[in-house]
Amino acid sequence: MIEQRLKDCIALVTGGSRGVGKGVAIGLAEAGATVIVTARTRSSGGSEWPGSLDETIAAIDAAGGKGVGLLCDHADDASVQEVFDRIRRDHGRLDVLVNNVFAAPNVMPVNVPFWQVPTSLWDTMHRVGLRSHFVAGQFAVPLMLPQKRGLIVNTSSGGGVRYTFNVPFGVQKSGVDRMARDMAHELKPFGIAAVSIWPGYIKSEKLAAQPGRVPPALAKLIAERGETPVFAGRAVAALAQDPNMLAKTGQILLASELATEYGFTDIDGRVPPPPSRDPAPLSVFTPSAAT
Repeated sequence: MIEQRLKDCIALVTGGSRGVGKGVAIGLAEAGATVIVTARTRSSGGSEWPGSLDETIAAIDAAGGKGVGLLCDHADDASVQEVFDRIRRDHGRLDVLVNNVFAAPNVMPVNVPFWQVPTSLWDTMHRVGLRSHFVAGQFAVPLMLPQKRGLIVNTSSGGGVRYTFNVPFGVQKSGVDRMARDMAHELKPFGIAAVSIWPGYIKSEKLAAQPGRVPPALAKLIAERGETPVFAGRAVAALAQDPNMLAKTGQILLASELATEYGFTDIDGRVPPPPSRDPAPLSVFTPSAAT
């Protein structure tokens, strides 16, 4: 059983009804944290995709934490403010913010030239996935300053350094990585750390429900090298427990590298191979002929 060293920790995970957000919530819960989760889907069956707030909260409670599920549309600043007002009222502080929410399209354009991608794709992913992280950070920091300690984590991926799917996707990932670095510069004097964490190939509910949503070669990589979303959660929990986490502020951290350092594994006992930091695109991402 994982030692509950975060039993006094108040954490917020945005976009936690499924995928990495749900996995991070469970990982924090295993360490005993109170985990507040935001999402737009309250109950099972309320979305075309698997997952809901109620299911995540049940998983948090089963893992040993205390779950609080709050409906929130991260495209609406007033809705976001209500979440942080609730945290201030109910808990008086925030120790960990995990910026994970991301408005991915139902069908992600792959290798589509940027001049043929709808501008709405840029707007959607960057409003909820980049701007949303900035707004959440603005609300979170005042709840961390009195303790002179805190942690902000942006979940990201290798798409921040190499071509992945399309131009708007890569810019979004690069943006959250840079945001963490620049936030870290401003927050370090106050004892608050900001980092990006890259999971590897995620075995997500969406992929299980719709295997054709990624190119076959990428699906094969996920099947062979993939990890559960809880692995990223254990990475966040391990970092939150580190009394010297400020030494890592501003960095891009790979979940697998943190596993080696802190000694945790995925739920099957494995430490999955880390994603590459190489900026060269995977072979599956080859430019299409212009039309």
